[in-house]
Amino acid sequence: MARILAVFNQAGGVGKTTLTRDLGFEFATRGSRVLLIDADPQASLTEFLGVDADSLEASLFDALLHDAVPTIVRVHGLDVLPSSIDLAAADFLLAAEIGRELKLRQVVEKISASYDLIFIDAPPSLGNISINVLVAADEILIPVQCEIKALRGTRHLFDTIDRVRTLNPKLKIAGVVPTLLDRRTRLNTESYEVLKNRLGDRLTVFAPIRRGVAFAEASAHGVPVHKHAPTYDGIADIRALADALEI
Repeated sequence: MARILAVFNQAGGVGKTTLTRDLGFEFATRGSRVLLIDADPQASLTEFLGVDADSLEASLFDALLHDAVPTIVRVHGLDVLPSSIDLAAADFLLAAEIGRELKLRQVVEKISASYDLIFIDAPPSLGNISINVLVAADEILIPVQCEIKALRGTRHLFDTIDRVRTLNPKLKIAGVVPTLLDRRTRLNTESYEVLKNRLGDRLTVFAPIRRGVAFAEASAHGVPVHKHAPTYDGIADIRALADALEI
C-alpha cells in the first residue's frame, strides 16, 4: 500500500509545487515507485514536469467528476497524474455531488497498489478540492515560507486540518518544511528561527529548503532541479528532507 502525502498550504508562493516535483524525483532516483498527483487547477506541477495538459485523454477533472480512468504520464522516471485548467470548475461542480469529499480518495484507492509513494500537490485554497486532497492523504507536508507573514496564516491551516479529521481520522502532519530561505538576509533567517520556536514544540520542523534561481530555472525548462543543475547546492536540502521522511 502506498504512503500518501499531501503537500499543502492555503497560501500560494511558498514553493509547494517545486517541492512536490523535486522531492518526488529524489525518491524515484532511490528506487521508489512514485506517483505525483497535480490537484491544483493552475496545473503548475504538470507544467513544471513538461507535460502537455492539452494532450490528455482524461485529466484529474474527468476522474473526479465523470469517474473516468485518468491519464497517467511517465516522465523523468516517475508517474504523473496531470491537471488541467478544467479543474478550476471542480470546486463549484463538486458542491452538488453526493460524497464529494471522497472523490479523490476513490480515485487514489484504484491506483495506489502500484506505488510506494504518492505525493499530491494541493491547491493554495480551502475549497472542495483541498478537502478532497486531505481526505485522500495519510500525511500532510506543510511548506511554510521563511517570512513572518507566512507564519501568521498557519493557525487557519491547522484549524482546517482538525476539521478534516472528522472525515479522515488517520490524517497526521508529517512536518513543516521551511522554504525559500535566504541566509543572506537577517529578516529571513530570523523568521526561520521564529518558525522553529513557535511550531517545533508540537510538530516536526524539517531543515529548510534554501531559495535559489536553479529551482525556478528548472520549472521553466519542465524538469526536476536535479536534471537542470545536478551540482546545485540546494539539491542537498531536498535529499536531507527525503532522508528525514524515510525514518
